[in-house]
Amino acid sequence: MQPEDLITLTPPVEQKERQPFWGYLDLLLLVGLLFASMTLVVLLAGAWARFDPRIKNDLTSIALPLQLVVYALVYVCFFLLFKFRYNRPVLASLGWRKTNFSLLTAGLSGVLLAFGLSAIAQLIHTPKVDTAFDELVKTPASLALLAVTAIVFAPLFEEMLFRGFLQPLLSRTLGTVSGVLITALLFGSLHASEYKFAWQYVAAITLVGVALGAVRAKTNSLIPGTVMHGCFNAVSIVGLIALKYATHK
Repeated sequence: MQPEDLITLTPPVEQKERQPFWGYLDLLLLVGLLFASMTLVVLLAGAWARFDPRIKNDLTSIALPLQLVVYALVYVCFFLLFKFRYNRPVLASLGWRKTNFSLLTAGLSGVLLAFGLSAIAQLIHTPKVDTAFDELVKTPASLALLAVTAIVFAPLFEEMLFRGFLQPLLSRTLGTVSGVLITALLFGSLHASEYKFAWQYVAAITLVGVALGAVRAKTNSLIPGTVMHGCFNAVSIVGLIALKYATHK
């Protein structure tokens, strides 16, 4: 047998696909698509307000519908990125897969996390901040839409963006711990404007991000963290309703 025959008979070594398969160029493309989407939302809001004077004086009345539009555009941005660059599905690529992690445990963890952070908020003297949420519970219809948005849609799309897309990319480059922490910090910073940039709220939401990121890293699935996030938000919504009831009693 000749040496060239050995080379021919040797099976080719398959290169393992990097995980995640996307890179920082994709991150830049996604940011660009999201920026264009947000610009479109702002233009829609401006046009809506122009033809409806009531909205011009009270933009909170269209805040939730526009928020849902934003979430839809987030999905569209992911679809365009994954379809035309990799021909891959969105949810499966971002980690929406089965896991042995108990979803009941995930839900209870979200509830416990909400109560735990409430206790920490008292210790660090978190100030009372008037938010847009206070204006979104004036009617039963707006309250119901807020609940659905906060418990279902916000967790799903925020987890897709942060723990589904960003955290795996940072973890591949910087390590799991750094990926979880940096993603959590960005997650907390994103919510800063909602709470008038009070550092206590940013710190609390960053801690939530750490917990969600740890679950994502442990399970390699987006599902438990999304359930945990939804249950965490559910406690906040129940608290908001209770406060509204107590104020008007």
